[in-house]
Amino acid sequence: MLINFKVKNFRSIKDEVCLDLMATHDETMQLESVFEESENPLLKSIAIYGANASGKSNIFKAFAVFRMMILESLIRSNLANDLPNEYFKLSSETENKPSFFEMTFIINDEVYIYGFEINRKKVCKEWLKKEKGNVNLFCRDNLEIKSNKNYFKEASSILKKQTSERVLFLSVLASNNKPLSKKIVEFINKMNYISGAERGGTLDFSFNQFLNNPDIALKMKEFIIRADFGIVDIKASEKMTLAKDIQHIPDKFKELFFKEGSKIAERNLWFFHKKENGESVPFNFFNEESEGTQQMFALLAPIIDTLDNGKILFIDKIDASLHPIICQYIVSIFNSRQKNSKNAQLIFTTHDISLLKEEFLRRDQIYFTEKNSDGATKLFSLSDISERKGVDFAKRYLEGRYDALPYIADFEDLKFFK
Repeated sequence: MLINFKVKNFRSIKDEVCLDLMATHDETMQLESVFEESENPLLKSIAIYGANASGKSNIFKAFAVFRMMILESLIRSNLANDLPNEYFKLSSETENKPSFFEMTFIINDEVYIYGFEINRKKVCKEWLKKEKGNVNLFCRDNLEIKSNKNYFKEASSILKKQTSERVLFLSVLASNNKPLSKKIVEFINKMNYISGAERGGTLDFSFNQFLNNPDIALKMKEFIIRADFGIVDIKASEKMTLAKDIQHIPDKFKELFFKEGSKIAERNLWFFHKKENGESVPFNFFNEESEGTQQMFALLAPIIDTLDNGKILFIDKIDASLHPIICQYIVSIFNSRQKNSKNAQLIFTTHDISLLKEEFLRRDQIYFTEKNSDGATKLFSLSDISERKGVDFAKRYLEGRYDALPYIADFEDLKFFK
């Protein structure tokens, strides 16, 4: 389970910010929104609010870089590309300095802290600690790697020498089947991440799950039908077809991108809507269904996979094209003892103020981003603010009580408001 994620000197984030899933002593929705893991009270969901360009998505992009480095640093080590160090550019203090990433998590009832710093050319620092007893398992400074011989015997001198400056030592250990390192990499790999801008990969995952996993397909279908999209059935198919025979691809594109005789997978996804006479009529998902229906279908498989397996899910812009009631339902599922029995965790960004109610989110589940006068992102929780219980969070947010709102010059003078 995830306890916290920290990042520093990345894109709009200058100073360290911490997304903390440790629950406070607030007793609101204690049974629904909080669970205990290894004596740590943890939150099942976190929402991040803030103005456009305030840095909400950059926290998620930082997680994506953290995950990508762990899973792909071995593959990318031989590429000429720079490492994904996008330092904060608006200060001479941070210019060309390393980006910092760190995660605290629980595996097999033990709390671990793993992190690293990278610049564009190399891994500058890397560390792995066990919280109990404050034990340093290994620490790295450039290519110098020191390990605890008593508690971390998997860090052999041979593997230390095999670790290049562009590769994480954790990745090297995991690739050599070292038990703890492999468990950590598997834990990170099982985290689901959905980008706010690029949902193509998510839709591809959901289509494949619907087509090939009957259990998930049934749950996806039940959700869509219950959500009252006017749909009574869903059918999918996939077959290999000659590229020249695909009708919806222009001939010029076929000539440009496909060799003669090449085959591609032709996908069909039909959503059946009920007519007034009781019969059903098929709608082509890709060109006849609404964007909201498409977004909901794309999100469903990762959501179900996360809930079924007790995973962690990051969704950037969860409310993109979705009705607020659908967003409320998704959050309520994660905050449910019955429907989220494996204590899966959901972290998401949103502008949906309908969720700013204590019936959906506790104060420690609500985070805000804003930029200071230097253009740097600040991240803070509503629990960090002296706010009394029972107030209308949404109203006070829109009134600017929590900041984290866009400022529009001469707002009152805009003609369409007159």
